[in-house]
Amino acid sequence: MEKCGECHTDTYEVFIKSGHPYKLNEVVDGKPPEYPFTEVTELPEGYTWDDISYVIGGYNWKARFMNKDGYIITDAPGESGNENYVSQYNFANPVVGNDAGWVGYHAGEADKKYDCGPCHTTGYDIDAPSELPGIVGAWTEPGIRCEECHGPGSLHADNPRGVAMIVDRDSELCGQCHLRGGSEAVNASGGFIKHHEQYEELFQSKHLTIKCVQCHDPHVGVIQLRKAGEQTTRTSCENCHFQQAKWQDSDIHPEVAECIDCHMPRITKSAVGNADKFTGDIRTHLMAIDPDQVGQFSEDGSEALSQVSLDFACRSCHNADGSASEKTDDELLEKADGYHAKP
Repeated sequence: MEKCGECHTDTYEVFIKSGHPYKLNEVVDGKPPEYPFTEVTELPEGYTWDDISYVIGGYNWKARFMNKDGYIITDAPGESGNENYVSQYNFANPVVGNDAGWVGYHAGEADKKYDCGPCHTTGYDIDAPSELPGIVGAWTEPGIRCEECHGPGSLHADNPRGVAMIVDRDSELCGQCHLRGGSEAVNASGGFIKHHEQYEELFQSKHLTIKCVQCHDPHVGVIQLRKAGEQTTRTSCENCHFQQAKWQDSDIHPEVAECIDCHMPRITKSAVGNADKFTGDIRTHLMAIDPDQVGQFSEDGSEALSQVSLDFACRSCHNADGSASEKTDDELLEKADGYHAKP
């Protein structure tokens, strides 16, 4: 990545502040990795930085840790079976309402292997011998770096004008990592959509015809744009849905809410969520609201329905402790039906 940055300086300076390079972070000489906007200073009980080989994540939502043998830490050093051990550090999230703190991750499980390389590293090879017994496969660089999306670059570096790099704008490239299993269903658990389900979510709707890069610059992360106080997408909902933005059956909503607050609510959970407030820590890429649908999930809770429900579209604000008055199902259904219809 640093070699790419020698020529593509501006792109590098932006990309290095995004979340992609920090999916996996090596601990060198017993020193914690550095991040653009966060610090990982605490460790699971019983460990020092000399005991850690890699930090998984740490950029914004959460951090997990791998021991010197490459196993994900789930218990005290050399021990297993403690189901109360906490090894995942969650950052504070004012939207959800949680303070920073520790939670369990496969607590007490022995020898939890790290098999996340396909989406957390660059140049991953599942069949290559791993550097540590707890790691499945091997990679050329930790984190998602330039060559993971653009392909090998040595020939381009030797002959920049004669050898072009891959520039793939198809959403299926993003979908190699931003999905979980097949794209036909949106996986859910514990009252929230599981994280990195964006491609499956888009697959449910007409928005699948829109390429990810039309809304997102792949070199710039949403978090860094939010930190800078800048618009987090390259375009806005109103550019296409100008009529819906214009015609709203409310005098208050246009003043206090954005389109995404209702049409891309936080149905997804990466680290934390508050089921009572219908608020996770990541926005969904399901966007169409079904005015006749109150609940969001299948009967067993394992899949999200293809449209946004009134629970999440409305009750993330209209709940007992929310920013707006609490509403009944009938009140929400009546208001949502024909909400964007021209009077």
